Amino acid sequence: MRLNEPPTTDKALVSASDNTKYKGVVQHQNGHWGAQIYVDHKRIWLGTFKSAAEAAMSYDSASIKLRTFDANSQRNFPWSDLTVHEPVFQKGYTTEAVLNMIKDGSYQREFKEFLKNRSQIVSKQNRRDEESNKQFSCTQLFQKELTASDVGKLNRLVIPKKYAVKYLPFISEREEGEIVEDVEVVFYDREMRQWKFRYCYWSSSQSFVLTRGWIGFVKEKRLKEKDVITFYTCDVPTLEGQSKKFLMIDVHYFSDNDSAVTDEEVNKTVHNSFDDVMKPEINSKLGGEEEAKPEEIKGGFMLFGVRIQ
Repeated sequence: MRLNEPPTTDKALVSASDNTKYKGVVQHQNGHWGAQIYVDHKRIWLGTFKSAAEAAMSYDSASIKLRTFDANSQRNFPWSDLTVHEPVFQKGYTTEAVLNMIKDGSYQREFKEFLKNRSQIVSKQNRRDEESNKQFSCTQLFQKELTASDVGKLNRLVIPKKYAVKYLPFISEREEGEIVEDVEVVFYDREMRQWKFRYCYWSSSQSFVLTRGWIGFVKEKRLKEKDVITFYTCDVPTLEGQSKKFLMIDVHYFSDNDSAVTDEEVNKTVHNSFDDVMKPEINSKLGGEEEAKPEEIKGGFMLFGVRIQ
């Protein structure tokens, strides 16, 4: 089919400049309106329509595909909340297919169907995001005010026994009565940066401590005596609609004690960082087959972010 075929003889048309304010629109003597567009000095006929406005809209639609370099300046109507989606809609079709839809009158029907499907997808995604927001939460486990030795050269943070036993059970007594002496625990800070610490039980002082990796955290966060460290457990919705957990460590500096940090503030900050940075990584580490088959590690294995030796 030739794209520039004329619809009728010139005698059947009335001068566009005398009868319409729209670009590319001409009036037939029978009262109907035709639409045409020029590309590279060639006329392309777009069809006959019942009103000048319909013809003008067809011109605008064709100009998106044919005159991308000046489609904005050559439009009859300003972009609307609906027509702004036309360029995306047209990307799924060839130029000939778009022009054929305009000519046979199916363009608007197909475009409305596209908008309907797109709306359903966006609505579904919004519901999924809302559900994700509801499921995401961080719950405080315990706090520890840092002592001079915690931020000193000993490279260790003492965890009070009552908290270690209650919230870190993976280092409690085994069935045979022995104590696990060495595990690696993984935490995330508010920016979802990963921190790994060696978690030990020192029988000499009967203390539960974080050792290797702690001094780096102290230096990075510029921790001092009387600063407060807060530990959280965070529930994360996975792509499968389930919920997994990871541990978070947060800092509240002594100089900021007049402004208490709430769980809601932590939830909001971590949720935003999680979506932007870590969500794919956390989902891949905590969900699916990797959960059922813990990652094999030389000298131990990973289970819920804890390396068991």
